[in-house]
Amino acid sequence: MGEARRLVEAPVNEKLSPRQRLECCLRISELIAKMATHVISHVIVDHQDLLVQERLSVANAFVQRVTSTHLCNHKLTKEGIVYHYKGETFRLHEEFKTMTLTRSAYEHLAMFYFLFFHPKTQEEQAIVWYYWKINSKKNLLGYEADGEELTKDDQDKARGQIEQLRAAIFGTETGRRCRHKLDEWTKTGAPGQNGSIEFFENQGKTDVRRLTYGQAWKYLFDHDDMTLLYRHLSMHCHPVYDGLLQYQRQALSDEGYDGIPLYLSSCFLAYLCRLFLGLVPGGDKMFDDDFTPQERYVFSRLAQAPSS
Repeated sequence: MGEARRLVEAPVNEKLSPRQRLECCLRISELIAKMATHVISHVIVDHQDLLVQERLSVANAFVQRVTSTHLCNHKLTKEGIVYHYKGETFRLHEEFKTMTLTRSAYEHLAMFYFLFFHPKTQEEQAIVWYYWKINSKKNLLGYEADGEELTKDDQDKARGQIEQLRAAIFGTETGRRCRHKLDEWTKTGAPGQNGSIEFFENQGKTDVRRLTYGQAWKYLFDHDDMTLLYRHLSMHCHPVYDGLLQYQRQALSDEGYDGIPLYLSSCFLAYLCRLFLGLVPGGDKMFDDDFTPQERYVFSRLAQAPSS
C-alpha cells in the first residue's frame, strides 16, 4: 500500500514540485469520480426499488449532485481559465478558482450527515427531516429566493405544506417537548434557515439547537485542524475583504496549491459516498469486485478527512 499511501499524502507534500502535486490531485480526483459514478450506476441498475422511497431517492440525489459538482471542479482545475487579449493568450493563475464548487460539496456532505446519520433516534431523524423540508418550502415563498415570485395559489399551497410538516413535528413527543423553539423557527412568517438542528439534554430536559455548516467539521472530522475549513472556503466564495486581499497577494506562479480545492472536493465526495453506502444493502462490498485493494485504500483514507 506504500504507493497508494504516497498518492493520498502527495497533495499536501511540499517536498514535491507544484506540478507533481497537481498531477496527484487530478489522479485522486479521477479515481474518486470513477468510484462515485460506480455507486450511482449500481444503485440505479440494481437497487431501483430503493429509489421509490423518498429518503433514499433524495440521498441518491445528494450523491449525484456532488459528483457532477466535483466533475466540474476537476475540469476547471485541469483546464484552467484562459484570457484572450489583442490576439494574445493569458492563462489565469488562481488557486481559489474552484472554491465555490468545493464549498458546495462540503455543504452537501454536511447536510447529508445531519439528515441521515446525526439524529440519535428515528423520531429525531423524522423531525430533522421535516425541519429541512420546511426551510426548503420557505425558499419557495421568496424569503431567500431570487427570480420570479410564485403565484398566489402556489404560495398558498407551499404554506399549507409547511403547516402539515409543522403538525407532523408537533405530533411527536420530542417535538412537543421542544415546541417553543421549533414553533418559532418553523412558523410561516419566520425566515428560512440554512443548516440543521440537533436535540440534546439540558438540565435533565430535552432541548434543541440549530446547527450551521460552519459547525459541521466538529461532527464530520475528528481533529481541530478543520476548524477554519468552512471559513476559508466561504472567504473565497463571497466578496470578503480578507479573501480578496489573499487573492491579490497569491503568488504569481503556481506553488502547488492550485489542486488543493479539488483534493478537498475529492475527500468530501468520498466521505459522502461512504455514508451513502451505509444506506444501501451490501454497500460495504460494492467496490470489492471492480476496484483494486490500492484503490479501495485511497477511497478509505480520503473518506476519513483531508490529510488524515
